[in-house]
Amino acid sequence: MKLSSSIELSKTHKIQTSQKARGLPLRLILVLPFVVQIFGAVGLVGYLSFKNGQQAVNDLADRLIDKSSDLVAKHLDNYLETPGKINQINLDAIELGLLNLKDFKMTGHYFWKQLQAFPDVSFIQYALKTGEFSGAGRYLPGQGVTIDEISAATNWKDYTYATDSRGNRIKTLVVDDEYNPKSEAWYTNTVKVGKPIWSPVYNWDGEALKGYIAINATRPIYDANNRLVGVAGIDLLLSGISDFLQQLKISPTAKTFIIERDGFLIGSSSTEKPFVLVKGEAKRLSALNSSDAQVQLTAKYIKQKFSSFQEIKKEQKFNFQT
Repeated sequence: MKLSSSIELSKTHKIQTSQKARGLPLRLILVLPFVVQIFGAVGLVGYLSFKNGQQAVNDLADRLIDKSSDLVAKHLDNYLETPGKINQINLDAIELGLLNLKDFKMTGHYFWKQLQAFPDVSFIQYALKTGEFSGAGRYLPGQGVTIDEISAATNWKDYTYATDSRGNRIKTLVVDDEYNPKSEAWYTNTVKVGKPIWSPVYNWDGEALKGYIAINATRPIYDANNRLVGVAGIDLLLSGISDFLQQLKISPTAKTFIIERDGFLIGSSSTEKPFVLVKGEAKRLSALNSSDAQVQLTAKYIKQKFSSFQEIKKEQKFNFQT
């Protein structure tokens, strides 16, 4: 009796299973494995395509960054080489007797002419051991290129003259009786090292010039007996360097900035000035405190990665998100 019941239960189970199997459509049973394979293949191909596409985009971005960096470096090299070339041209003219350093009207007019050919330069000058000084530059708003002179003819005061369209002096704009070029770092440092150098970044002297910060490419002037005569220099205003960087059309979203080893800005392609005015006097601005988010975050990332800007010894490339 028990055996018979077991057999009947077994038959009943088989019949139910068979009925369930017969309930699945044959089409689904045949197609499902192929669908799974197709989805798997499509998913794999999509994943590989995404990875390859991402790699291609990264490679393209790297090439664009390299190209942009090379372009910026080339422009900057040309820009920063200009002051040294002008100094060399002027020293050659002195050695050939074409430029008389005691003829201040002639040298001022000569520098005025040079500034027409080199519009990115802010000031061209020289100071003699005697304290005499001659220069020309563009820095007074609305005055174009002006000419400066310190000599016995100006009673040893710094006279700044307005000029006409031919570079002739037409009137006196400013008289500064305190300016002494021989006390300036661009003069004293050049005399000390006896070779062409870049001066430290410095504020221009004069009550009307407190908002001007510059860097000067200088070189000593010697006579035929190798005795010091004076120092020649070319000023680049930091604001002028920023203007130059803003003219570099690299990318609508790219930013270029130059900093010193202490983190202070030399120039930036943003509209921000590399200094702030505190009670009318220009104070250097650190990239870490820049009001431009890209500049500030980039500077902070580099500072965090190297602990100090001084530790950067070679060209580096970074990828980071903000």
